[in-house]
Amino acid sequence: MSWKKFFCGALAASMIFSASTFCLAADDSANAKLAKIEIDTYGAEQSGAILDRISQLEKSYSGRNMTGNMNARIEAIYDTLYDNSAEPGILAKVNVLEWNLNHKVALGGIDTRLVALENQILGKTLTGTFNERIRELAKASYGAEILPIAQVQIPANTLIKVVTTAPVSSKALQEGDTIPVKIVSDVFINDSLVFANGLPGEGTVTRVLRAKNIFSNGKIETDFNKLKSLDGQDVKTYTGIEAIDEMTNNEMARGLSLIGQTFSGKNKDVEEVFIRGKNIELPAGIELFVQIKEPVVVYGLRNSGSGYIAPVVEKPTEVAPTPSTEPKLVVETSPEPVNESSSESYPGLNPDDYNLKPTEEVEPRPEEGKTLEGYDGELIEIVDEE
Repeated sequence: MSWKKFFCGALAASMIFSASTFCLAADDSANAKLAKIEIDTYGAEQSGAILDRISQLEKSYSGRNMTGNMNARIEAIYDTLYDNSAEPGILAKVNVLEWNLNHKVALGGIDTRLVALENQILGKTLTGTFNERIRELAKASYGAEILPIAQVQIPANTLIKVVTTAPVSSKALQEGDTIPVKIVSDVFINDSLVFANGLPGEGTVTRVLRAKNIFSNGKIETDFNKLKSLDGQDVKTYTGIEAIDEMTNNEMARGLSLIGQTFSGKNKDVEEVFIRGKNIELPAGIELFVQIKEPVVVYGLRNSGSGYIAPVVEKPTEVAPTPSTEPKLVVETSPEPVNESSSESYPGLNPDDYNLKPTEEVEPRPEEGKTLEGYDGELIEIVDEE
């Protein structure tokens, strides 16, 4: 074989490999989005051919299967479930229905949660698309198909109380691990519910020190960086000075230990957490506070009843005093709610938006891989070789 032929063959192989890598990356992105949809729809990622999985989801969300680009079909389902730009998505509506009935939000897949709501409200299970079933539940629980949801702005530094939902150990954790949490107190902004009891969140472990001897205590530092709002958005959070002060004032020694802080006051939890030469070993259920990182607009449920009003820690801006007035604080206020009404309360997937065309009805494949489990993951113990 001549060098010329060898070089050309190698070049062709390189191009094929590059193209294959590009396609694989695109498939991985589509798979990740599809898996997220399935987890929130069924409670777990499904198995089988991708097109079969897409067809099953389309039957639940729009009542018909589409043809066309695979990514466009996934994107259309994704928008119906999560997109709140024009109106609340399906995830937001189910959260609202659950909170109105039980004053907390359940974890798990949309299909399982709707069945539970239908049995609790109507005493029977409905058929049809998710939007059709939601409309019936809204009429039964609110007396109207349109849920009382409107946009509201959550100010920065709004405090939120959460609780861990899995055990924590400085011996088992490593950097990059996730500590799951859930909200334990409803949060209202301007009489609108924006964070509900039961909604999930998580923190990322940023540093772990394991106890070595009596002079070396175990230590964990965690960035509690994400919470789900009522409308299903991932809202950025953190444990800033205000959250630390709130935990200190409430003597949350164990909560402070999860972010690498110590508590010097008299509290029975201090001995449990900070024993010299020991690793931090905490059960699930540790309470702590986090705060909103930056202002965010979400859909909230208008509610005139009493509830927990979130403390908002604003950085005051002083106004120069005048002879007749005292210095005032300028506090950011929420914008006017957007127009809630629509000619069509709960539109399903619109094929025109994604260049999709309806096709023949396709029999859904048997359900598989469903779980009724909640958000909690499990921590895998890492054996300390030393």
